[in-house]
Amino acid sequence: MGRYIHPVSIGPVHLANNLLLAPMAGFTNVAFRLIAKEVGGCGLVATEMVAAIGRQSPVQDKRFAVLTRNLPQERPLAMQVYGNDPDLCGRTAAALDAAGADIIDLNCGCPVRKAQQAGCGVALMRDPARVGAIVKAMVAATTKPVTVKMRLGASAQNRNALEIAHAALENGAVALTVHARTGESKHGTPVDLSGLAEVKAFVKARCGEAVPVFANGSMDTAAAIRAAKDEAGADGYMIGRAACGDPWLFRNLMAELDGGEPYAPTLEERKRLLERHFDLILDLFGEERGVRVMRKYTFFYCNRLPGVRRFRDRFCRITSRAEFQQVVDDFFADLIAGRHAGEVEHLTLIDEDGGGEH
Repeated sequence: MGRYIHPVSIGPVHLANNLLLAPMAGFTNVAFRLIAKEVGGCGLVATEMVAAIGRQSPVQDKRFAVLTRNLPQERPLAMQVYGNDPDLCGRTAAALDAAGADIIDLNCGCPVRKAQQAGCGVALMRDPARVGAIVKAMVAATTKPVTVKMRLGASAQNRNALEIAHAALENGAVALTVHARTGESKHGTPVDLSGLAEVKAFVKARCGEAVPVFANGSMDTAAAIRAAKDEAGADGYMIGRAACGDPWLFRNLMAELDGGEPYAPTLEERKRLLERHFDLILDLFGEERGVRVMRKYTFFYCNRLPGVRRFRDRFCRITSRAEFQQVVDDFFADLIAGRHAGEVEHLTLIDEDGGGEH
């Protein structure tokens, strides 16, 4: 542990290291979190966002149970509230506390159109007073530390990250995660570390080092992490989409930042982890839905391997566990025997459920 990777605390919750898995709709269910924790060793994992809603229905109760299902070996665990009504967000925070959250986060960063039209996600940054009221209600509803995930502003014309930071801290938030882009910026747009540095300086002046500020947005390379620390003073780093494509990413970042070598899993290890992940997914969703959910993950375990495009074409047609096993067995048997010809292939992210990082 050194300058870049080290333990950090969020309120009373102590993290073994300062690499965090971002909450991502459609991805960070309990199965994926366990894989990220076991293989990558990140310091904190997070659930998908949980919508703040009033009267519950049986369907909503079932969805809540799936979103918040957790296991002791993945702790500490953050759960994220998505909403814009202080009372409902407070009640949801209390429900997440009861469901097993160690940390409860408020989503002020989701940039998707549906969220903004509902006045949620990054749209909340247009109303610092409302952010403060929501944080206050959440803090009053739970004994767990409350944090806020935000951007530099709702848009490039409304960069008010310091106002949001002030509203959050004034009402009891104990950590901030700052996606160093504004709301209209897409993945791949360069991050603005000067904006992140402003937030860190503001928080440090107000709270000293008691309140950590985590960097988010393309924090998936050792170079990006070094820059976030050296140029902006970040206390840790939250990683989203890149972790979906590489379960070994966290451990490799730790190794590289400590002067070590990245870990290259064998084909047998990839196959075993893919099968374990599938078992966890089936346990969570059942076979019919689980087969469909698993498609998005399967590509990543096999990405950049010879023949992966043909493997994907076969895998997209499977409908059962037996077919899954047959396709996976065939693909890895051919790889090990060297029967896949051609160049290494790279696949892009496929997300059938429309999810993403929040």
